Amino acid sequence: MTQYSVPANVAGHIDFVLNTPPPQRKGRIQPVSTVKEVGQANITQILKQLDDCTTHTTPVCLRALYGIIYEPAAVEKNSYGIVEYTPQAFVQSDLDDFFGNFSADEGFYRGLSPIVVGIDGGFVQTNSRSFNYNGESNLDLQYGMEIVSSKQPVTLYQVGDLQIGVGASFNNFLDALDASFCGGDDPNYDAIYPDSNTGGYTGPPDCGTSKPANVISTSYGYNEAELSAKYMERQCLEYAKLGLMGVTVLYSSGDSGVAGNDNLCLDDHGYETYRGKRFNPSFPSSCPWVTSVGATMESSNATTPSPDNARYVEQACEKVIYSGGGFSNVFPMPSYQSTLVNDYLKTYSSSVQYGSAPGYRWNNTGTRAYPDISANGANYVVAVNGQFSLVYGTSASAPVVGGIFTLINDARIANGKTPVGFVNPSVCSNALHDITVGGNPGCGTGGFRAVPGWDPVTGMGTPSFAAMMDRWANM
Repeated sequence: MTQYSVPANVAGHIDFVLNTPPPQRKGRIQPVSTVKEVGQANITQILKQLDDCTTHTTPVCLRALYGIIYEPAAVEKNSYGIVEYTPQAFVQSDLDDFFGNFSADEGFYRGLSPIVVGIDGGFVQTNSRSFNYNGESNLDLQYGMEIVSSKQPVTLYQVGDLQIGVGASFNNFLDALDASFCGGDDPNYDAIYPDSNTGGYTGPPDCGTSKPANVISTSYGYNEAELSAKYMERQCLEYAKLGLMGVTVLYSSGDSGVAGNDNLCLDDHGYETYRGKRFNPSFPSSCPWVTSVGATMESSNATTPSPDNARYVEQACEKVIYSGGGFSNVFPMPSYQSTLVNDYLKTYSSSVQYGSAPGYRWNNTGTRAYPDISANGANYVVAVNGQFSLVYGTSASAPVVGGIFTLINDARIANGKTPVGFVNPSVCSNALHDITVGGNPGCGTGGFRAVPGWDPVTGMGTPSFAAMMDRWANM
């Protein structure tokens, strides 16, 4: 029998002590990639063709759908960064195969690769090869690089060593960008360096060693319920700081609709469970100072995509994945989105408040709502380990939107302006295609529905490149 002792001053207030074992985890909680593979693509049928965009998304489909026509003119002063976490790694031969088959940009010569910036022992590992090890990085780089063209160098922030289960975190990455953020890492969530484990990074933690790119895209995320409020609030303020520095920070909104990663929901006490009835928000998407990117798909009866019909061609993604979206349980609603979101709440949602009684699904008490914007996240053709795979996820949406904002920055810089930085307050419907069809089910419900204006499925909508350029390039 286990014996316990307690301080005398509290002993009189205790009737019994439950011997509850701690939850069992495989290492520390880590950010989860938002990408799904569903099969192989037949490139003989789709090579640079618009007719098959409803079943196979390639760069030419995205350029046609969103009207992306632009020749970069200020690449030496501009920058675009994509973040990956070891052991996720791109494969150079896959980049070569992808650009050789799907890019009309002749500047993508064989061997053209991103500029790798290793953080806390981060490197592009080559020992493990499979979709699970290479799919995310290949997807992000193949589409991120193609959208901005071969002229624009792309930085790959490769974060963390090879210690499986104790890998690097978003805080570790932020430490490298801003020395003033260092010193607050939490061993419950963050990797601590030097790492004395076999194969671990034995050097000092990277602190202010890397310059932030003008646009930074990340296709990984946590569930809010996995982290402490204090931890998330501190990290969220750092994203606000980056925004003030002129950095646009993008995160994918998640692939499980109103549920969290791994389709986990919340019980009435806020704990994660597969049987939960409450919605499980995603972080950092729930931070008001990042731009959260959801996912759409082309409708099965869609015509050939073009900027003129994009609002009719697209709907919320309801195949393989569902666009992550909802309302934070931690962060209050920022003023910049209050009018849009309150209009949604008044028009389309119940007045029942989450938390006022057991079993209510979501938080409509006036908290941060996401996503902010969306893009196609379905049927992406991606070269992975010598084959072409069909891939789904907000993992695909985020680097595409990041590429578009990089082109907008190019136009601004070429005209003597600064990068656009934090974009959320200036996101408006007349620069985007409003998506009004589809939903994001989860937690045993149909989730939310896409409606006119902002909604917690696709945000304000998907890119209209010409309108976005007119909106932001001239601000």
